[in-house]
Amino acid sequence: MAMLPPDAYVQTLQNLYRQHANPPNAELMARYMKNQFAFFGLKKPERTALSEQMIAQYGVPEGADLRAVCQLCFEAEQREMQYFVHDLLGKKIIKQLDARFLELLESLMLQKSWWDSIDFLAPKLAGNILMRHPEAIARYPLRWIESDNIWLQRAAILFQLDYKNRTDAPLLFALIARRADSKEFFVQKAAGWALRSYSRFQPEAVRQFIAETPLSKLTVREGLKRLS
Repeated sequence: MAMLPPDAYVQTLQNLYRQHANPPNAELMARYMKNQFAFFGLKKPERTALSEQMIAQYGVPEGADLRAVCQLCFEAEQREMQYFVHDLLGKKIIKQLDARFLELLESLMLQKSWWDSIDFLAPKLAGNILMRHPEAIARYPLRWIESDNIWLQRAAILFQLDYKNRTDAPLLFALIARRADSKEFFVQKAAGWALRSYSRFQPEAVRQFIAETPLSKLTVREGLKRLS
């Protein structure tokens, strides 16, 4: 399979998405996202199918080309182009990437930042690498939580979201406690989401943490949803 250079790869993807654009859907999707981003109007099942078509025909870039494609997707106007990074790396490719890839993922978190991008860049992608390379936690999540950037704070809180019983509970609780005084909705919501998710596996530990920690009402409400 002849691999396209990164700029041609991304242009081909844009053309594919554009051929299936749905302007009425695009308007609704942009409105839902507070009109911060343009959309082609592709709902997730259709976008995923088109992404799979793209990958089947043109393959997955490697090395520097993979990084370049991810970066170019985040420079593109339409939001579906950013979502393609998740489709491209998926569950298979991300398992082949080492801690060096975290630098790029961190950079992407700071571009066109909003909850939807952080919620796949942190738990789905960075979290996968950090589970295999816990030595990088000090360099990334522990630094993110100290940042003034709310999206990096959210990423730090959510990176273990899919760890289930493998969650490092003391770390999770420490990260949430560090930003317990945050007035930011997306930080408070992330803390509640992380606690609610972990409560499926260690309900009493979560209940005790919430009881002993001064948390926002939103975090408490979200964190206790499975325990009510």
